[in-house]
Amino acid sequence: MEELNRSLFLAINASADASAPMRFLAMFLAQWLIYGVPLLLAGLWLRGTRQQRAVAVTATLSIVFALGCNLLISSLWFHPRPFMLGLGQNFLEHAAESSFPSDHATVMFSLAFGLILASLRKLGWLVLLLGALVGWARVYVGVHFPFDIAGSLLVSLASAWLVREVLGCRQLGEQLLDVLERVYLRVLPALARRNIQP
Repeated sequence: MEELNRSLFLAINASADASAPMRFLAMFLAQWLIYGVPLLLAGLWLRGTRQQRAVAVTATLSIVFALGCNLLISSLWFHPRPFMLGLGQNFLEHAAESSFPSDHATVMFSLAFGLILASLRKLGWLVLLLGALVGWARVYVGVHFPFDIAGSLLVSLASAWLVREVLGCRQLGEQLLDVLERVYLRVLPALARRNIQP
């Protein structure tokens, strides 16, 4: 499996003479697209309906739980990044830490599955596609192996499903949303009253 992982990496990873536009695109996807995640979640919370605020909460918890799983996995099993092994080309400066799974891909995939499982399917599939592009870019610029991205996909799906199941049990999600909306009304009352009835 490790040989397959390395072979796939070398097939996707940019060559030393890769074009500047492709490298720029990959660097943008690999580093900066992830900053759209908090903006999207904030938009769902600030401008959305109660159902969309509930989606923002479950998606956020899915991301947090998945990142916690990543931390546990990487602490139990260290897998070096490609540049640590002298494989391929590396165009993105990165700490020499465990590569599996990819946190960037995990954030994108967890958001996507959180949206899909909460019935915002069109938006969720769009985010999933963007997550796949982020995963490709992380391999292309040389900081992850393809299996790191596949691992992120599995962790994210499991996390989103588990969070949805737990919050659905005994209406914990509704209770949590009630608490968060009350805090929102106290902290930002003028903004909150536009879409929340006190």
